[in-house]
Amino acid sequence: MKTVAKSTPRSEDLRVEIAGAGLLGRLLGWHYTQRGAKVQLYERARADNPRSAAHVAAAILAAPSERTESDALILSLAKMSLKRWPDWLEELNVPYALEGSIITAHPNDQALLTQFISVMKRREVPGVRVLDREELTSLEPDLAPHFQSGVFLEGEGWLDNRALLQSLEQVCGSISYETPVETKDLGGDLVIDCRGAGSDDPDIRGVRGEILRLYAPEVNLRRPVRLLHPKYPLYVAPRPNHQYVLGATQIESEYEGKVTVRSALELLSTAYVISTGFEEAEITELSSALRPAYPDNNPRVYWNDRVLRVNGLYRCGFAIAPAIVEQATALVEQRCAS
Repeated sequence: MKTVAKSTPRSEDLRVEIAGAGLLGRLLGWHYTQRGAKVQLYERARADNPRSAAHVAAAILAAPSERTESDALILSLAKMSLKRWPDWLEELNVPYALEGSIITAHPNDQALLTQFISVMKRREVPGVRVLDREELTSLEPDLAPHFQSGVFLEGEGWLDNRALLQSLEQVCGSISYETPVETKDLGGDLVIDCRGAGSDDPDIRGVRGEILRLYAPEVNLRRPVRLLHPKYPLYVAPRPNHQYVLGATQIESEYEGKVTVRSALELLSTAYVISTGFEEAEITELSSALRPAYPDNNPRVYWNDRVLRVNGLYRCGFAIAPAIVEQATALVEQRCAS
């Protein structure tokens, strides 16, 4: 069993084994494949039935909007990642947009929007602009019938997560599907654990996320929209060709079953509040997955003996992934140099 130490081979000679072929596994596989390493990924799910949180996610590239529910670390990682994503996505030919995002609330829930604005100001989050009805309508006309005000957050956006995962599959090394592994049994020069909620890390918990995918030709939202609601907070992320991903923020449960009728009704009813155009939309998918989270909801990148553990992306996975990849590769370089 080899360890990453001073005698570790050069990148072009490195044998890398990665447990988990979700977002981080594929990004790290791509990173080392580009450097000439031989990369092997192991994934417990079937190729035609992906179960990773990355496959289900809305993939909103958010930094400022997460500041109300996360600490300054997430904002810092998201800012770093937003500098990397455009080049990476262009190289991988993945649809994306960084035209900002909208936070809004129904007039009856205006107090929630006022509270959101207050928190953003108190924490001195940059790129925040309060919108009146005219400004909101000019940015997203579909919101005009139901909403009187909102918040615009600069630099935020979305990417097509399914297109990204598919593109990475071609360049991240070899993926062995339906192959669950224990990292202690792997013998690569570099072993990385990216199993997410399926990890044996005792500190990891799964947080259930549910999404609804719609084809809505009568809806024309260009930006991610977050609806503040006392019971059913919702986000909507656009995709090319009038496709939309709708989701609830988080459910503290490790239940891995399919989306319930209650959840589906909540998502659908709240979607209609955002835009009446969703009334005639076609439901193309209802999915759920477990987001991996540590007790403090922050990611961790650390050595566990000879295995590099990279986990805990929680609800900000796509927003912070490039920064986490850079942290992981920096730790490998440090150990190689020691």
